[in-house]
Order: sequence, then C-alpha cells, then structure tokens
Amino acid sequence: MSASAESTGDAPEHIGSPTPSAEQDVAESSATTRSAYRASSRAARSGVDREKRKRSRVTPDQLVHLERFFAMDRSPTAARRREISQMLGMQERQTQIWFQNRRAKAKLLDGKSKTKSDPTPPQTPPELRQGYETELQKLIHEEDDITIIPCYELTIGTWRRIATQVGKHDLVTYACEKRRCLVWYIQSSGYGFKIEVPFDTIRETTFQSTMPGRGLASFYITQPPSFFIEDLISADGAYTGQRSWKRSGDWTEGSQASHELRHDLVGSSAQL
Repeated sequence: MSASAESTGDAPEHIGSPTPSAEQDVAESSATTRSAYRASSRAARSGVDREKRKRSRVTPDQLVHLERFFAMDRSPTAARRREISQMLGMQERQTQIWFQNRRAKAKLLDGKSKTKSDPTPPQTPPELRQGYETELQKLIHEEDDITIIPCYELTIGTWRRIATQVGKHDLVTYACEKRRCLVWYIQSSGYGFKIEVPFDTIRETTFQSTMPGRGLASFYITQPPSFFIEDLISADGAYTGQRSWKRSGDWTEGSQASHELRHDLVGSSAQL
C-alpha cells in the first residue's frame, strides 16, 4: 500500500455505473412524469374544448338581440360589448367573436350584392305597388297622414343606408305634417329603426343635381334628431304579435347622427 493511502486511511472513491435499483427508480420516475404530462395535456385539451363549446353556444333569444345590436352598430367599442355581454348573459370574448364573425359575413354579403347590382343608379325609385301605403302604415306604426319622399339613399357623415327593393322597406323617408317632422325609417334584421327630424330644427335645405336624373337633397339641422327602435309588446309575459316605438339612444354607427348635423337624401331629381 502506498504512503498516500496510509496517510488518509480511506480507500479511493470510484464513480461507476448505477446499480439496478437506481436504474429502476429512474425508469419509474420517467414513466410517472410522462403519465402526468399526458394527463395534464388531456385535461388542458378538454378544458379548451369545453371553453370552445361554451363560447360558441348562442341561444336563439341571444341571437335575436345580437342581430339588433349589430344593425345599430357593426363595430361596438369594448365598453359597449361589455354592456351587451352583461345584458345577454354572455362572456365578453364570446360577444367579441360573434361581432367579428358577423362583420365578416356582412362584408361577404355586401360584396355579392355589389357584384350583382347594376352599377348605374336608378333614375327613379321603383313604382309603389297597389296596397303599398296600407302595408307601410302598419309597418311604421303611423296613424297620421304622411307624405312619402321617394329616395334610395340616406347619408349621415360616413354612415349610409341604401334602399334595395320597395317591398323590403330597407329605407323609407317621409314627412308627417301633423307631428311636423321628417322621418327616416330603416328596417334591418326584421326590426324597425327610425330617426325623427322636427321641422323647427331644420335651418337650411339645399338641392343639387349630381348627374342626369339624379338629385341630392341636404338638410342642415340645429340639434341632434330623436332616435327610436321597435319594441315588442308583451302581455302576461307573452308576445302579443304587436310592436311599438321606443325612444332610444343614437343607434347609427359610431353615433354619427348625434354630431353630424347634415342629412343627405339621394333620389330622382324630379321627385326630390
């Protein structure tokens, strides 16, 4: 034995291969880790799937209200989406995704409509068919006499509505002498919306021919108009099949009609 070994009194330490029991412990630990990882992954996927199913489930009643809100404003702010979510009992993310998908669908439909439509605007609004006024009176809930203002386009700021067919009543503009106001009636997603402009708030009216047979009538007002949405009438918790007007806030996109005080109507120059 060497002198160095005698001075320490200890045998030299050697690092060798793990013992069989150590190898078994490592294998069992790795298997446990893999099993736990797979279980965690399954749980995570299951949670995501449940969240997706929960997020995509919109009830028919919620859908009706969502379509009404979309007709009023296609791009509500985060605060407005939060209000809608609270009113309808939906998650904010769920509401946000619904509006994103609905805008994409509307953009696609608008593109198809423009492709199919004649690029040349009509020289005159379509003829009013027999029984049109009677049907319209019921639709717009007006008991007083009105005077239809034939037009096919309404613009307030960058917000614009275009009439497609008279039978659909997309856009109806008229004057009510008894209540002394102009009315812009719009139908969207099966519901009516209207704007009332009192005669007394109109400070100036101009007219110009924009092209042969086509005219632009502009109304400059001194204050924001009044806004209404169609409300369902219920009795004992059941829908009666009747509707009425309910005063509301500005439902135009970006609430433009509250600060843009010029309203433009486009139609036949002779009729306007």
